[in-house]
Amino acid sequence: MNFNLINGDPGFISSDLLDSYAPGEHKFITGDNQEIFEECLKNSPKDWYYRTHEVKYILNSNKFRTKEFKDIDWKNSIVLIGCSCTFGTGVTEEDTIAANLQEMTGKYVVNLGQPGASNSMIAYNSYYLKTNYPEPLAVVNLWTGMTRYFVMTEEFEPITCINDVEQTNNMVTPTIHNIMFMKMANEIWKDHPNYIQTCSNDLQWCHHGTLEYSVARKIFPESLYVENYFWGTQTSRDCTHPGREETKKLAKIIASNLKL
Repeated sequence: MNFNLINGDPGFISSDLLDSYAPGEHKFITGDNQEIFEECLKNSPKDWYYRTHEVKYILNSNKFRTKEFKDIDWKNSIVLIGCSCTFGTGVTEEDTIAANLQEMTGKYVVNLGQPGASNSMIAYNSYYLKTNYPEPLAVVNLWTGMTRYFVMTEEFEPITCINDVEQTNNMVTPTIHNIMFMKMANEIWKDHPNYIQTCSNDLQWCHHGTLEYSVARKIFPESLYVENYFWGTQTSRDCTHPGREETKKLAKIIASNLKL
């Protein structure tokens, strides 16, 4: 993971879930590996799309599915910041939300999604964009589950912690921290004519793994509620994330709310 505030400028935060992957092209990745694919093959219908279509992941040197940062014309780009749904786990390059939105708008779309990202991580990358790069045409924060947060090692290296509810039996602390970060991110972009935030169900009442309630929707009523196309569907190759039809619908919702 590229994140060390103690020893210098960390840049955009990338996920520790991608630490073992070199920049370049990959057929499988964390969350969409060979074992998961073979299990999905057993349980999917004969006409399942991914029986005959491969998934391709191309990572830049910072482990993002986008151009090298130095090669991006930030002022003329749309930037998406989010978790694995934005990253596009389980769908190929051409089927990510970013790729679909780019085709719809004719503008380059920067994909700053990362597997396992928390809302605080999304908010930090949003802040880092604001303070270190030219202002883009549009910024979209796609908020994720409220109970995700970072755990810090003794070497001050954070580890993306996804199953924290089961590990700590405490949803309150990470939820409150995430809300504070989200409020700060919204504040720094409030005057941008094309700042958009999306939300979905982000909190579970019981420990059975199902997200049942959207805290973000209640606190930020201006956000676009996209549950039906976010966690509500699981048609990607890994049978967990939004599939190719859902990412297209998500892109269409975002495009319809842009004023370019």
